[in-house]
Amino acid sequence: MSGAQALDALARRLLPRGYGCAVLPLAAEPAPLLPGEAEAIARAVPKRRREFALGRMALRAAIRQAGHDLPADRPIPARPDRQPDLPPGISASLSHGGDYCIAIAAPPGGASVGVDLEPCDRTLPEGLAETIMPFRLNGAGDALLAFCAKEAMFKAQYPLTARMLDFREVPVVIGPARFRACMGDRLIRGRWGRAEGYWLAVSLWSG
Repeated sequence: MSGAQALDALARRLLPRGYGCAVLPLAAEPAPLLPGEAEAIARAVPKRRREFALGRMALRAAIRQAGHDLPADRPIPARPDRQPDLPPGISASLSHGGDYCIAIAAPPGGASVGVDLEPCDRTLPEGLAETIMPFRLNGAGDALLAFCAKEAMFKAQYPLTARMLDFREVPVVIGPARFRACMGDRLIRGRWGRAEGYWLAVSLWSG
């Protein structure tokens, strides 16, 4: 089983039935960008353009798997906040980490989704642990897993709230395979796993 296949299998274990998922190695050959997509990344360096194109491929695959009819010629440009500009009624999330990109998508009527992928051996930027506090690890993971979980939760809530989260205002508790956090008086949850030297976290939120 390849690394991409192992991460795909992990994501499908973490997600409910009916959700779509696609994992691509960043060494893969991307499909050409559509008009509207190419303009959004025209000034980027070649590495960033490649990652962007592969991310769009992964998004399209995940969205189709989730049961949406997304025309092949419908571009997925970037909004001013850098989030994918998806058609109404489609919830999907994208993450690049290490050598891979992953996209997940909700089926019609499903909860808003968030995903984050982080190499377990990634060196933490100085001060990161302090900026993502508070978090509690109940016998699992490390500060990078806490960051991964909070990123997934941020991505799940953002399409519904447009709220930029200060991670210090979102206390998260991480247990075996699951995590939860409070956003004001609301609870948001997720699931996490490890495969091929990566932390993978997914979060679903209905608002």
